[in-house]
Amino acid sequence: MNHIYTGLDIGNGEIKVVVVNACDNNYYVLASTSVKTLGLKKNTIYDDKKLKNSLLKALKITEEKLGMKIREVILTLPANRASMTMESGLVNIRGDRVRGKDIDAVIKDTIEDTYDNTRELVSCLPISFTVDEEASVINPLDEVGEKLFLKAVVATSPKEEIYPFINIARSIGINITDIIYNTQADYYTVSTKELDRKMGAIINIGADITSVGVFNKGIMIKNSYLPVGSSSVDKDISFIYKVDLKEARKLKETFALSSSRYADNNDSVSLTNKEDKKITINQMQLSEVIESRIKEILKLAKNEINRLTKREISYIIVVGGISELAGFNYVVEETLGRNASCFNMTVIGARHNKYTSAFGSCKYFDRKCLLKERDINMFDLDEINNFISPKKKNVNNDNMTNKFFGHFFEN
Repeated sequence: MNHIYTGLDIGNGEIKVVVVNACDNNYYVLASTSVKTLGLKKNTIYDDKKLKNSLLKALKITEEKLGMKIREVILTLPANRASMTMESGLVNIRGDRVRGKDIDAVIKDTIEDTYDNTRELVSCLPISFTVDEEASVINPLDEVGEKLFLKAVVATSPKEEIYPFINIARSIGINITDIIYNTQADYYTVSTKELDRKMGAIINIGADITSVGVFNKGIMIKNSYLPVGSSSVDKDISFIYKVDLKEARKLKETFALSSSRYADNNDSVSLTNKEDKKITINQMQLSEVIESRIKEILKLAKNEINRLTKREISYIIVVGGISELAGFNYVVEETLGRNASCFNMTVIGARHNKYTSAFGSCKYFDRKCLLKERDINMFDLDEINNFISPKKKNVNNDNMTNKFFGHFFEN
């Protein structure tokens, strides 16, 4: 059965919205949107009105692509002061076999009395289930027994840190169906069966914040963040060449490379700077500026990983919009080692690394629903039926085809 979910990632640089159709563990992007974020800096809301307007714009654009109204979302949140603890729960199985209601009950037992009223539950991620002291399993559905035991990682955050984001969404009529940390959501995008067996880390380089998460068998056990991100690269370019930040971003995204090794010393661009002077910018020199800052951020992130855990790390995966720059993977390997790589988002409809958190939140929610045997759709069934089989009097099939193929080619 098809289930349609919306993932919302309110980043410091951009707001990202991704609508996903989940069917039999396959995930298809129906629409994706990103707009510039206003009113938010370093995960702190300083202007509610500006942030609301940015969010409304992102949702409106997405709704126009879909032809459906967005009412519910899975919201990704920063994990600045997250607390993660190992907890356990035990319940009696209500029937002969484990069902979703039993899993829901043991999760509730696991989280009971694990945090005070100043904090909010973000996730309870199962490590393993055990039925009647038999061998542990990842998914206990249909297992026969009398008692169900769960070992899980319970993650909470201060209410004062996450409620402002939830309230902003609710203030414009959006219901928050579930929440998840950005870096946890990133893992659901990059995960493979091989990674699910290993210890590793994910680095998400955002606009103002770089998030670092340490994962053991697919579950985030430690996290940290750095108050530096891709906007620092823009500021470096702006300062050195005396151009405004908008021009600096344009140079970064359309002309420069992240690795000076592959830049062309003979390639240059001419422009007029803020001092009204005509300047010529060399691609290699500009790339050296960018490379220097990226290496600094990656080295700081590596130090955070070493501080968070003394255990051997099998992989480091780097995500974030800036990782789309040409040559970024070479800088990652050179700085972090051969077990490190830059993720490449190849999902049709959201082919950009800035969408990893929003897309991953939908995968996380779908797997959670499957485990609990919950049948949830975030859109009205009539709208979904009309979307799948549009009536001629309401929608022109050719226009719909053109609209969606156009969206896929854009992404």
